[in-house]
Amino acid sequence: MTPIRKVHALVEAVATGDRQAFEELYRLTSPKLYGIVLRLMRRPELAAEALRRTYGRIHAEAHTLKPQEDPVAWMVSIARACALDMAWRRPVGDAFEPFDVGQRGEDPLAGARRSPALQRLLTCLGTLPEERRRMVLLAFYDGWSREALSVYFDAPPAGIRAWMARSVAQLGACLGRRA
Repeated sequence: MTPIRKVHALVEAVATGDRQAFEELYRLTSPKLYGIVLRLMRRPELAAEALRRTYGRIHAEAHTLKPQEDPVAWMVSIARACALDMAWRRPVGDAFEPFDVGQRGEDPLAGARRSPALQRLLTCLGTLPEERRRMVLLAFYDGWSREALSVYFDAPPAGIRAWMARSVAQLGACLGRRA
């Protein structure tokens, strides 16, 4: 059985309430998901909390995984959503600075091989005005909170929220999906 099929089978078993499958799923996938949430949260204690929330959502939403979906991509999207949600809800005084250049890992946007979906997304990002494109990338790619974006762009958090909503809607329309 391929690793993807094994993870898919484990998620299906989790949906039926199989605790051992959930423990095995955690053992197999937690290092990858922890790395993702740590990159976004930048603090181990916050990353641990984001990971806990991630697996809570995975457990609760396991029944929603479709047979044709990539289970790892599905789990990664849940992990990113949990971490970003936590980052956006942080108090203003807890806003964080962007990574130092020395901390960056390999950038998938800079690589020569790009999936068709990534190519489509990059094309759609190119339709946004430069400032809004930067804002979207800082929020969703680097995990900045609304408060951090507010300071960086010298705009109120409510304005940032409105710009982000419009940008996401525009990207969704460009990608042919509802935002």
